[in-house]
Amino acid sequence: MKKYTAVIVDDESKNIELLSHFLQKYCPRVEVIKTCTSRKNAIEYLSNENPDIVFMDIRLDIGTGFDVLKAVDLKNSQIIFVTAYNEYALKAFKFNVVDYILKPIDIEDLIKAVNTAIERINRQEPINLNLIESLIESINPKDNSLDFVAIPTINKIDFIKTNQIIYLKSDGKYTEFHLLDGKIIISSKNIGEYNQLFDSNKFFRIHNSYIVNIYFVKEINKTGGNYIELINDISLPIAKRRQIELHKFIKIK
Repeated sequence: MKKYTAVIVDDESKNIELLSHFLQKYCPRVEVIKTCTSRKNAIEYLSNENPDIVFMDIRLDIGTGFDVLKAVDLKNSQIIFVTAYNEYALKAFKFNVVDYILKPIDIEDLIKAVNTAIERINRQEPINLNLIESLIESINPKDNSLDFVAIPTINKIDFIKTNQIIYLKSDGKYTEFHLLDGKIIISSKNIGEYNQLFDSNKFFRIHNSYIVNIYFVKEINKTGGNYIELINDISLPIAKRRQIELHKFIKIK
């Protein structure tokens, strides 16, 4: 059985250990020959080596995996991004020549991504450097302003424009996305993860159970408790501890 060399770039040692374990158990054709825990370490190693596959975390100790790609020539390697964040145009990656896996890693997604990479290697299909360069130029990793969000559900990943989201509602370990067209999408992630992800200038967590898109706020109702009124006659409670912060946020005080 032919072996394909792989390098893992991730600043979390536990993530490296887990991915290495999954590869050894479920992708026996892949042999991890090197792990890099920093951007500097990755650049130093990949400047002189061209493994078949590079598993690249997007956010590193300093900078991002994109910084590594800008610094080295990996035209003979296949890139698989492994990330908990979906703000880096992952939809564009998925429909082109680079692949990605969302954390926590789904075994089926990993196997599929590895098999796709091996097929490209066997076809001698290089990665699209122009595509990656254009993505690097168009994406500012320090900017959390999302044009769309990837919502992982049980059977698929939906890509929704953020300007279509009225509010998010917590449902235990899941999150409901309430959209402008009345549709509700249930994400397999909890609301806390989205609270960290969304643009803090556009989305505000008014309650442990709710995050609202400020663009769709009509008014704040102080009658019978504090409520925020959204379009489509939607009324949501504002937690007491969030009221002052919300007023500052929308510049009432």
